[in-house]
Amino acid sequence: MKLGFDDKDNVVYVIDTSGLIMLESTFKYDNPVFSAIWEEIEELIKQGRFRTIDFVEEEINNYEGKEDFLKKWVKKWKKTFVFPSDEECINAAIPIINEEYDTGFFNAKKLAEGQEEADPYLIAYCKVNNFVLITNENKNKPNKIPGVSAKHGVRCIDIYDFFVERELKMERKKR
Repeated sequence: MKLGFDDKDNVVYVIDTSGLIMLESTFKYDNPVFSAIWEEIEELIKQGRFRTIDFVEEEINNYEGKEDFLKKWVKKWKKTFVFPSDEECINAAIPIINEEYDTGFFNAKKLAEGQEEADPYLIAYCKVNNFVLITNENKNKPNKIPGVSAKHGVRCIDIYDFFVERELKMERKKR
């Protein structure tokens, strides 16, 4: 789907855990080569146009990777970046949960431990609000966020699609 110029300036992006982890691991915040990416994201956060939900914040806080950058960064931006999953979002997630329960959409370990997953709530949040979902999950598997999002009419893109939409690109220094 191609956005018109006016549409691009009103899009709200919602990022999932895998997207945040990919951003942090591939485009290091403290690397000046990638500063434009982080500046764009933080500017969009200030505008209320780049966000996530409380379930993703919880996944980031429970993430057991070596790095703690994301925990600190999410905490720093929490007031304008992390949005609560309201009643409408939770109600919209119920059919997604029911439809996808046995498809492999959910992490078996989390299910066994009775832990909630952010994915159905992210899709529901985007559906209810007509937002764009950013994920790093496989686009070719029907039981991953992009496939489930498509079934529910939610536009889903990856980080690279986000860069293209936001016209972010690395340019070689002109000599």
